[in-house]
Order: sequence, then structure tokens, then C-alpha cells
Amino acid sequence: MRILLVDDQRSLRRSLALLLQNAGYETADAASGEQAIALLAGVPFDLVITDLRMEGMSGINLLEEIKQIQPMLPVILITAYGSIETAVNAMRLGAFDYLVKPFKERDILDKIHASQVMRIIAPVSGKSRDVDVRQIKDEIVAATPPMRALLIKIERLAGTNISVLITGETGTGKTKIARLIHEQSHRSSMPFVSINCASVPELLLESELFGHVRGSFTGATDSRAGLFEEADQGTIFLDEIDTLSPAMQAKLLSVLQDRKIRRVGSNKPKTVDVRVISASNQDLGNLIDRGLFRSDLYYRINGVRLQLPPLRERLEDLRLLLKAFIKRYEHKYGRHGLHITPFAMNQIMAFPYPGNVRQLENFVEQMVVFADESGGIDLDALPEDILQYCPQSRERVLPPESLSVGTFAGSERTLIENALQKYPHLSDAARELGIGRTTLWRKMREYNIVRPGSELTPGA
Repeated sequence: MRILLVDDQRSLRRSLALLLQNAGYETADAASGEQAIALLAGVPFDLVITDLRMEGMSGINLLEEIKQIQPMLPVILITAYGSIETAVNAMRLGAFDYLVKPFKERDILDKIHASQVMRIIAPVSGKSRDVDVRQIKDEIVAATPPMRALLIKIERLAGTNISVLITGETGTGKTKIARLIHEQSHRSSMPFVSINCASVPELLLESELFGHVRGSFTGATDSRAGLFEEADQGTIFLDEIDTLSPAMQAKLLSVLQDRKIRRVGSNKPKTVDVRVISASNQDLGNLIDRGLFRSDLYYRINGVRLQLPPLRERLEDLRLLLKAFIKRYEHKYGRHGLHITPFAMNQIMAFPYPGNVRQLENFVEQMVVFADESGGIDLDALPEDILQYCPQSRERVLPPESLSVGTFAGSERTLIENALQKYPHLSDAARELGIGRTTLWRKMREYNIVRPGSELTPGA
């Protein structure tokens, strides 16, 4: 979850950022409302936390601006005790909640969690349902045969009502695939509702899925529709369905069999017409063998199974994703003309990416930040996870196309020796190889290469 912190006092921004980062959230900060609006225009956020009283644009003014450009983005206001009435009025304008200074760590974490649940159960707006299919396809890189076959299969099944089970490792893009199926179906003008089953506490999940009536449990002050009702005539996407408890599996199976839901606390059934797409990063067959997942539910959700290959098996896609992510973060950080050196590319292509596309994007953002002034992404700019990974072959040959000038045409040792024979000065040899001088020196030590005309090794 990415949170934008807005306050004109730097010390408060830093202390709040530290608190939230320790809790596992990603944060960015802005010193003014104007700066916050600029950030929101270029970077997606899941929540905004802003002080009420600031120089220039106030928290109220910022709230009004946000509701104009991103009406579904939750905003939490921080206020002093004497401004509570103003904060309450802000909630009438669309603020999600407010915090009164001084507040406890638990208070803000609880409100952040509540904002997450709100985004999970919020009905999809007409604007977001009108996502262009071409745009979604452009976000799915499919240069390798398995991915091309996957897209063809999606085109064929999208026009049907058959249930779909998407499997694959974490970070392979299951949510994007589910959305593409919906947008290519005859239900595309109706809601696409998504929920991560692992992110909602067990006691709340039944209410989130099927709704509840007033007074059905403590805190149920009003009746509310669940996600299946919100998705009526459309599509519901159940991510991490493997995390459902046995009791929830039984209730979901009943709904899928009868196409009827009952709100918590009610005996009145309601018919719903919903296409169900599920996803799991676990082997459901193995869970069935261990008695952790119902086989009858499995056959209900597994009308068609789509297996997403891991990124390590999609090297051609990996190279294209690198280009796309570099372009994205060049724009974000104001960099231009970045290129990956052959030695860095060798390491990048050899890494197994257990976190798949999501991990690659995170790595690329780091590479762009640490690229040198000339625009080179060398070994020094790579994340530690990549640098510490030691493949069996240190001299792996790259695919034909590289992001750097030139191609990797032989072993590292041979390339270095040839460059040193051609250029007596390390700086010139490094420039020829497309790497930094420090990297060249380190590689010479690694391969125990003696500089031409010298009796000493680089480490001597």
C-alpha cells in the first residue's frame, strides 16, 4: 500500500513516514497541497494523509481537489483538538476519516486498515469499468509463446460465462489477466469487483462477500450489500482463494451452486448473476490432498485453468519489461537516455526473480535512481539481491538484443583483455566496454587479469 503524507512541517512528515514504513507501508511525502497534487498526477497512491492546517493550500482545499481528480482515493485528515468540527465537515465533503493530535500508533494503523477494506468493498465506478481493452493488453507483455497462447485462450473464453481459475507465482500478473477477461466479455459494461481473500479478517469476510443486515452483529448499524451483490451482472475476482477457511469454502460453494446469496443475519435468499474468476499462488491439488481445500469447490471454480508462467521462464518478455519499466521510471525521476551495460545485463538476466514482474519493477526503479550521471546502469546500480546471486555460469551469454550499446559477444574475461590491449588507460577501456572504471577494476581483480606492460595484478 502506497501512502502520500502531506504536511508543511518536515519533522512531522519524517516521524510519520518512519512509523508507517516500520508497519510495512510504502510512503512518499509532500510539503504542501500544491506539491501533493503534482505527485498525484504522476504516481498512483492508495491513501492520502494530510494535515488540516498548512501554509498555502489547506487540508480542506486539498481534499476538494483530490475529490475532483480521484474521487475514490481515501483521504485522512490530521487535526488539532480545536478543529474537530472542521474535520467532521470535511468528512461530509468526502474525507474518509480524521485523526486528532496527539494520536497513538494504533489509532492511525487502524484507520489505514479501515481505508484498505473500504477500497476493497467500494463498488466500481462507471469510469473505471470503461477501461480500454487495448490499454490493458499493452500492460501485458507477451512476446514468448506461452504468453501468446495464454492471450489467445483468453480471447476464446472471455465471451463465455465459464468460471476461470488463474494460477501462478506471486507477482505474475493474475489481477491484470482477470481484468482483461472481464473487459473482453459481454459483461464489460457491468462491475468488475476484486477482493484479496487473505487481506480481510475471517470474521469480516462473510459480510464483505455476502453483505449483512442491520443488527446482525456488533457494529452492524446499517444493512449493507456484499461484493456478490455489487458484482451482479458483472464479474467478481477472488484472489488468494486458497486462504479461505473450511467454513468459508462451504458457504462459497453453496453460493456458486445455487447462484443465491444470503446476507449475514438474514434468511431471505437473493439471486445473483456473477461470473467468478479465482486466483491462487498455491497448488490447490496439493491442498486438496492434505484436506485443506474442498475438491467440490475446486471443480466449481476450475472451469478453465490459466497457468501464468514465472518470469524466469520468459526471458524475451523480461527484456521488453525492462525497457518498459525503465521508460516509466525515467519519466518519474526526470532521467533520460538510460542504458544497461553488458555486465549489468548479464546479472539481470541470470537472476531468478522469485517475486516475478512485481519484483522486477521494484528493481528497475532502484536501478534508475542509482544510474550514473552519464545514464549508465552498471553493476554498482543493481540491487543487492541481484549482486549477491551467484549463478552457476558467471559467463552466461545474453539474448541477441541488449538495452546497452553493443552486444555481449563473448566471455567477460576475453572482452576485458581485448579492451586493455586496445586502450592502455583504464578509463578508455571502461568506456569501450560500456562500464564504469570501478567496475572494470573489480572485474580485473576477480579474473586476476594483469594490465598490459605490468607485472602486477590489479590487487597488488
